[in-house]
Amino acid sequence: MPTSLLCLSGPMQSWGIHTRYEAHHDTLGRPTKSGVVGLVANALGHDLDDDISQLAALRFAVRADRPGHLERDDQTAGGGDFPLDILTATRDPRLAANPDRFRYAAPREVAPVTGASWDPATRKTVMGDKTYIIGGSFLAGLTGPAPLIEAIDRALTRPARLLYLGRRCCPPGRPIAHGTTPHDDDWPDHIPLLPDATTTRPTAWQETDSSTAPRLPEQPPTTYQRRDHRTLPMHSRITTPPPAPQETG
Repeated sequence: MPTSLLCLSGPMQSWGIHTRYEAHHDTLGRPTKSGVVGLVANALGHDLDDDISQLAALRFAVRADRPGHLERDDQTAGGGDFPLDILTATRDPRLAANPDRFRYAAPREVAPVTGASWDPATRKTVMGDKTYIIGGSFLAGLTGPAPLIEAIDRALTRPARLLYLGRRCCPPGRPIAHGTTPHDDDWPDHIPLLPDATTTRPTAWQETDSSTAPRLPEQPPTTYQRRDHRTLPMHSRITTPPPAPQETG
C-alpha cells in the first residue's frame, strides 16, 4: 500500500500525550500518530464531530532526521488589574460609560454590569509551562488505501485550514506535503534524508502489531470530541536512508 509523507520541520513543535486542559503542557520527543492524524484531518477540512476512523486506521511511522532538543517555556498570566479590551468595552454602552468598573484578571472574568468593581482578592497569577521540540525535522508517513492516500496528499498541498506542528504557535518551516511513495512499512529505509538532517542513521518509530512492542498513549480517537487516547504499539529502530538531495535556490 502507498504512503503519504509529511515533512514536519519548524523552529518549534509540540506533540503532547499526557496533559489535558492543564497549565502544564508536555511533548513527546517526536510527532505522535494522534497529532499527525489531527493535522491531516484539519487539512481535509473535517469538523469536530466528524468520523475520522479511516484516518485513525492508517499505519503510522516517523523518522527523526533532525531530532532537535526540548526546551521548557515558563509562563504567567494575569495577576494584575486590567481594563477590558476596547472591542469588548465598546460593544456595550454601559461598559463604555463606566470603564473603571469593568475589569478582569486571570482567569478572565468580567464583573457584572450591575455589580460592584472587581474584587482584588479574587485576582491571582496563573503559572504554567509548555515544552517544545526546538529545531526538529521529522518525516512522518501514513500508509493505507491508495484513494485515501492520494486525497491526503492533495489536501496537504492545498489544505482546507491553516496547518501547524502540534500547537497553533508552531508554524511549519517547510511545506508539509512531501509527496507519496509506493513503499509501505519500509519507507524509512528508502526515502532520502531531509535537507537539514543532522545524522545519516536516524531513528524511526513504527506502528506494529507486535505484542512485545512498547505501548504509548498516542492512538487518535475516532472523533475530535473524544480526548481519551488509546495506547499504540510502537517499535523503534535505526535506519540508513539515502542521502538528502541537494537543494537548489
